[in-house]
Amino acid sequence: MAIPFIGKIIETVLGVGGDIIKELVTDKDLAKQLDHAFRTQMAGQEASFKTMELEVERDMYEAQQKTVQAELHQNDQYTKRTRPNIARKSFYAGLAYALMTALPVDGLGIPFTEIVLMPWQFQWSVLMLLYSPALTYMGVRGAEKWKNGGSK
Repeated sequence: MAIPFIGKIIETVLGVGGDIIKELVTDKDLAKQLDHAFRTQMAGQEASFKTMELEVERDMYEAQQKTVQAELHQNDQYTKRTRPNIARKSFYAGLAYALMTALPVDGLGIPFTEIVLMPWQFQWSVLMLLYSPALTYMGVRGAEKWKNGGSK
């Protein structure tokens, strides 16, 4: 699970820092020199920002795993079975949604009743919403890793 707002924070700090230097320093050459030094300093710190981000992400994952392990070692059977039960129902709901979106355009008329099931428009966001508890239970991490181009 990546923390997507950290990159935006760094960009904002760079922009605000450059604006402050331009406002306070009247000499244009000195302002450019200070702005360059500031941006170079921030770029040098980018590796430590990435390291901290990975450490926070790792700590969050470890905390989640400790919670799951604590749930597994409980004596209360209801609590122990709740997560798999929710994941199973989530999978069935996603499967039902996927099958309902495959209905023919004219709808599916059931002959012994007056009910006509109309087709649903398939949307990935709805399917992922339905599948998210099942995928989380199976240990699938967030899609933002792949969306941002790095599953490192």
